Amino acid sequence: MNCESIRNYNKTYRYKKEIAKLSHDIIQLKVENEKLNKKLSQANSTNIELLYENEKLKKEFNEYKFRHPPTTGEKGGKPYAIKKESKKSTTKDSKDPDNNKTEKKKKRGAQPGHKGNFRPKPEKVDIHKTIDVAECPYCGNTKLSKVQEERTRIVEDIPIVKPIVTMYHIPRRYCSKCKKMVEGEVLDALPNARIGLRAMLTAVWMDVVMKGTAVGIPKIFKNFTGLKISTGEVKKMGELIAKEFSEYYEVLKEMVREADVRYMDETSWRESGINKWLWVFVAEGVALYMIAKTRSHKEPLSILGENPKGIDVHDRFSAYNTLARKTGNRAQQICWFHLLVDSKDLSKLYGEEGKHIHETMKYIHAKAKSFEGKGRPEDVENLISELQDKLDRPYKNLKCRKFGESLKRVKEKLFQFVINPKVESTNNKAERAVRPMTVKRKISGGTRSPEGSRTLEILASVLFTSQNNGADLIEDLLNLIHPSQH
Repeated sequence: MNCESIRNYNKTYRYKKEIAKLSHDIIQLKVENEKLNKKLSQANSTNIELLYENEKLKKEFNEYKFRHPPTTGEKGGKPYAIKKESKKSTTKDSKDPDNNKTEKKKKRGAQPGHKGNFRPKPEKVDIHKTIDVAECPYCGNTKLSKVQEERTRIVEDIPIVKPIVTMYHIPRRYCSKCKKMVEGEVLDALPNARIGLRAMLTAVWMDVVMKGTAVGIPKIFKNFTGLKISTGEVKKMGELIAKEFSEYYEVLKEMVREADVRYMDETSWRESGINKWLWVFVAEGVALYMIAKTRSHKEPLSILGENPKGIDVHDRFSAYNTLARKTGNRAQQICWFHLLVDSKDLSKLYGEEGKHIHETMKYIHAKAKSFEGKGRPEDVENLISELQDKLDRPYKNLKCRKFGESLKRVKEKLFQFVINPKVESTNNKAERAVRPMTVKRKISGGTRSPEGSRTLEILASVLFTSQNNGADLIEDLLNLIHPSQH
């Protein structure tokens, strides 16, 4: 073998070796490529899942923003939105940028063609005063003529109030029949109290109805009446008055229990920093409050008992359904305001399906109210049938479908107001009764003890019931404390 052959053989061997190495590298690259392709496939799958999850979160976030705009408060999960401040126009006329129409700025007060509203003149004048003039207020001239004409001006004001201090001289006499000393009763004050009933009732009214504070009420008394009381006395007054009204509170319970129609609602409360619940029952002018530990059906059951009369009007909270079962499956009326709010949410969030539901609910509610409580059972059946026919469609959206199904389950609770003129279609009476106590909770932070809660529920029940019936703050409440003497 010559040198040339050896060189060719070496080249061939080297090439084969390199080819073998390249082949091995190619195989490794293919394996690595398969691994990368597998990881890429997994990454694509994960990416698709993340995109789907992102879309879902976006949708939930948009719904959350719709339900939770910047708010000043929240009631039953429905926030009150703050209205945007309107920009005051610097000119008398303002132009609409969309249609370029010019609108004149509305003047304050009564509009043209409308009768103005003025403070009525009092029927009785207590004091007559003459204000004469001795010199001209403009030039100082003292040589004025005799009276040429006279005008009158009426001013209403409050009198200067000073506390009245009364010392009662109480003769005591011996009763031979009872074998003991007897004496007359002081009716203008509670036993052993140094503050009169009128001042106590006024302080209690400021506290509960006007949502005053234990610090503010003594200042009002001092500045406007000259009567000095302490923050501790304000609390003690409430306890003493509540004790006097405790029997009447039980009477209010019985009136709620025997009512033909009652409206019920509940809201959160705080007692010594612990979560509680404030329940309210409104019936025929009565507003009954109760602060309880739970939100279960046991709380209204303790008020109504096992055999109450009448129809319950409420907002579909599950506790009321349990209460109905526990008290004989009596007739129920659920609040249409809550139903319409829910359907309005559907119309804003879920397109044509939601709009169809909301328009149907508005139409059926208006038609039901047109009966004015004088409808017949046949009318109720027709309304239920029409509602179901209009809402019975294959909804793509789950929430729209669930809303329609929920109405089928409560159809017998939808139209009691159609056949009973005493029943309203909404739970607005209870909502209005809850509102002042919600404001008081926000101001005071709640009560500080079970005794304080008991005092508040009695005082609120008596005072708001009296207010609803147009009772006099002093005289009518004094009659509750001393029925025969006042």
